[in-house]
This record gives sequence, C-alpha cells and structure tokens, in this order.
Amino acid sequence: MAGGFRPVNNLDGADYTGGVVTYGVDSGHASLLAVGDLVRITGQSDANGLQEVDAAAAAQTITGCIVAIDRNISDLEQSGLPASTAGTVKVAVGRNLLMEAPTSAAVAAADVGGNADIVATAATASGGLVNSNMTVNTGSVGSATAQIRIEGLKDGGTAAGSTVYCRINESTFDTVGV
Repeated sequence: MAGGFRPVNNLDGADYTGGVVTYGVDSGHASLLAVGDLVRITGQSDANGLQEVDAAAAAQTITGCIVAIDRNISDLEQSGLPASTAGTVKVAVGRNLLMEAPTSAAVAAADVGGNADIVATAATASGGLVNSNMTVNTGSVGSATAQIRIEGLKDGGTAAGSTVYCRINESTFDTVGV
C-alpha cells in the first residue's frame, strides 16, 4: 500500500459505508493535500460557513482522513489540492473509524494496542497522480497520548512499510477549544 490512511471498517464491526463530512480548505494552507492525508479542523470557516481543515502534523489532534477532494471547475486536470489553493474536501471522521495505513518503521505484534504519532510527510505529485505520504510512526509506539492507536497487523506483516489497522486516539472531537 502506498502512503496514506484509508477507512476500512468501524470498531463495532459495521462496514465503512462511505460516510463523510465536507470541510473547507483555506487558500493559505501550506502543502499539497491528497486522498489519504489526515487533517484537523483549524477553528475557522470558509466563505460558505464550512469549517476548515488543514493537514495534521505530528502531536496534533486529528479530525479524520481525506477520502475525496472536490473538483475545481476552473482546472479539471488538477489532482490533489495544491498548496495556497482554496477548496473543499470530504473527510471520514469518527473515533470508531478503523483505517489501514503503512508504517514508517518495523512493527511488532506486541505493538498492537499501543499508540503512535504520525509521520506527516506532505503529499507528492508525479505525472498527474498525487499520493499521500503520511504513515504511522511505529518507531515510537507506546505513549498513551499519541495520535493513533494500533488495532492490528494486516496480513501479519512486521517490516517497515507494512500495513496496520488503526484508529484516531487523539481526536479534535474530544478536545475543548481546538
């Protein structure tokens, strides 16, 4: 799996059915955004009254992961949401949302149930494709206050770049005064 977070299920066993929330993105955001990037609400709204989000960084609370980026009618060839470009994104949210994501370092079966921050590397564009580069920082599993909780290993893989099942541990929905 390339970088990025992808919703796959819910902790209650129900399938992920594509539920999303539409958020605005301010024209002042600093990096290319891609499907699979984790975002957090910024505490501001766009001209239409939508809450705005921006890419999450390590040690910040998280709102959810981008599952779609609305098209810019004036540039139909645009992939991702370029830096300094306003737009809207569809975000899968929820503390019980189970996602799969690649790891930045080796991961062990003993890491399941542990918490880790993210490696918030900006997305990259190559030939018309935009790829998320965000991963779970499995080089530092353990802190109770880390951003992501590891819920399982996909296919038993333990090497760097393996895929884990995870969920948001530090959510903006549980934080007062984001």
